[in-house]
Amino acid sequence: MARIMASSSYSGAHTYTVKIKTGRYKGTTCLGNAILRFYSKDNPTPTERHCIGGHFDAGKTREVRVEVPHPIDDIEQLEVWLERPANTADVRWFVEHMQIEDADKNCVRFFPFHRWVTMKHQIVRVNNALLPQHDPNEQRRNESIHLDKEYYFFSTRVAKAVPIMSEVTASPESFTKSYFMQVFILPTIKDTINQKLLHSFSKRWDSLTDTGNIYERALMNFARPEIVDVYMDIIPQDDWSRLDKVFADQRLIGTNPAVIQRVHSLDILKEIMDVSDEDRFNRQMKMALSDAVEKKKLFMVDYTTILRRIICQNGTIASPVALFYVNEEDDLMPVAIQLFKNKGPAGPDNPVFFPDDNKYTWMLAKIWFNNADASYHQSVSHLGFTHLLMETIYLALRQTVSISHPLYHLMAPHFLYLLKVNETAFKALVNPGGWVDTSMSIGVKGMWEIIRRRYQGYSVALDDDDKRVDEPDASSCVEDLHLAQAWRLDREGNLENDIKCRGVEDLPKYYFRDDALAVYQAIKKYVSNVVNPHYADIETLKNDYEIQEWASMLSAKYEEGGCQIQGVPGRGQFSDCDQLIDTITSVIYISSVAHASVNFLQYEQYGYPFNYPAMLYGDPPRTKNEHAASDILQCLPTKKTTLGSLAITDLLSQRATKKLGDFEIKYQFDKIGMDALKQFQEDLQEIQDDCDKDTKKEEVYDILNPKYIPNAISI
Repeated sequence: MARIMASSSYSGAHTYTVKIKTGRYKGTTCLGNAILRFYSKDNPTPTERHCIGGHFDAGKTREVRVEVPHPIDDIEQLEVWLERPANTADVRWFVEHMQIEDADKNCVRFFPFHRWVTMKHQIVRVNNALLPQHDPNEQRRNESIHLDKEYYFFSTRVAKAVPIMSEVTASPESFTKSYFMQVFILPTIKDTINQKLLHSFSKRWDSLTDTGNIYERALMNFARPEIVDVYMDIIPQDDWSRLDKVFADQRLIGTNPAVIQRVHSLDILKEIMDVSDEDRFNRQMKMALSDAVEKKKLFMVDYTTILRRIICQNGTIASPVALFYVNEEDDLMPVAIQLFKNKGPAGPDNPVFFPDDNKYTWMLAKIWFNNADASYHQSVSHLGFTHLLMETIYLALRQTVSISHPLYHLMAPHFLYLLKVNETAFKALVNPGGWVDTSMSIGVKGMWEIIRRRYQGYSVALDDDDKRVDEPDASSCVEDLHLAQAWRLDREGNLENDIKCRGVEDLPKYYFRDDALAVYQAIKKYVSNVVNPHYADIETLKNDYEIQEWASMLSAKYEEGGCQIQGVPGRGQFSDCDQLIDTITSVIYISSVAHASVNFLQYEQYGYPFNYPAMLYGDPPRTKNEHAASDILQCLPTKKTTLGSLAITDLLSQRATKKLGDFEIKYQFDKIGMDALKQFQEDLQEIQDDCDKDTKKEEVYDILNPKYIPNAISI
């Protein structure tokens, strides 16, 4: 920690120690002369100016000793600005916070900045956590928000039906040098070397066992996903039935674990799947379909509407439905798969596939189902409703809520690197010709269409044209299976409501639900411990014009300058604290837990093409003709495509930031925030201890142990 002494000519002066933390972003180093003045609580006249030097290095804390002629009672505000040295361009400096220590009084006062300091004077209050109606510097506060609007704005980078994204990100939204090197540069070098090496290999797989050899062949070895060993053990023994549990477990503890739902009625099931051959279904489950529904043992994953008629970049994608049941051992097992929806009984070109079909035919049905599941996972569960949705919400926050607001301090750590990650992803992955176009069946256009449908709500009648679905009532659940309902913040974005609506409260061995719910409830308690003390009565909440404007922007239609997010509690105005708490809980949960659940298992799942292929060649099977191993090999992605998926999912599965509750940047310095954070950290530690000691899980699932959950969508 560097130390300097501010110039002084006082005799018997009083000395303060000022510790200054400079932001870690690119371009934040201070090259000008920084000037500082103090304001006391009872005296509006500031002290004389104190030159505290220049060249404050990015990411570093510097200690400065400032002398004043007399002690200052209760330093309430700091005024800071820069003076430009001669022959230099405009100067600026991103300050995270300052800390003033008075050794004589044993007193420490914190001043959160989180803003650029320029030649324009900035005044920051102690702790700096005020509601707008309580801030005496209202004009400066509003000027700061107005300035943010110049950086954090909406644009239609894609169709208006997709969550709105920023076109140009603000300067502070960038990676640190070390983070960029660790997460992007080194993996890119590794991938480039491996791609060149694989040009000497054949494009197609020689055999089923050959699919497990790519990891050792790569010059800079990729770790062998654990699931490969499962397949390599099963293939030589020709015991394909063992893979049925692997397939079912992907719905519970895979990388897309929040789509499975209970079948609420047999009539609804009949609308989307041919169940006319009831004896065949009953034989798989050893019980009647009606009994399985009544006993709440029948579950499904339904893509018949949301994926229907998707125009793909590469080949064809199925729009399937898969049926599962809970057996006597409480294991979820597959019952049947139909790859395309039909109006009447399944015809010769659209059969229902069963586990006791020809083993390769059944395997093909599962592979094509997983290809559809992967398409939905990357489009909706991952990109659309973590990355893009949170960017939309964050941009709205920066346009409406001051960085001095205590609720900004609450949410800010959970947006770390988000804008820069999304900007980087667009350039490398989602642009035409990028990874999505070259390594996924749906391609970029298909991905945007899937996101659009889920964001707006979408229905494809059996023989009718495509239709827009109006926003359903907030109490509506996904048991209306003939609709791809619009995603709602108070339903899919609220874990407790989502679990209830999908009817999976009692689904056995659903470890995602159990682990996610524990952390969700801890987040909700944390948010409540911040929100409730700041809003002692409803009038205080109603008079908080910043947070109310944020609510309005989240709900407002595109043409009104809003985000058009459906299901925002209060529908544009928070009328009680519960609505505000639920909204912020959803924001933090999606940014941390939900993203972790759909992101950090990607390498394990996508890393073996047999297991969860993002790309398949040819067309899904339309008959129940017996197939052979060669048919599976023909549809699998090539070795080059597989290596590309390995490289991308290896990068995306990295954790390079701190765990949930341990923030890279400190925002909360007020007592309410600090006390709430301390309790949150204790609650997370208790959950972590329980996860570490858990011996009841029959399958390894530790992705949502709090020690493995990052604070934000930082990758």
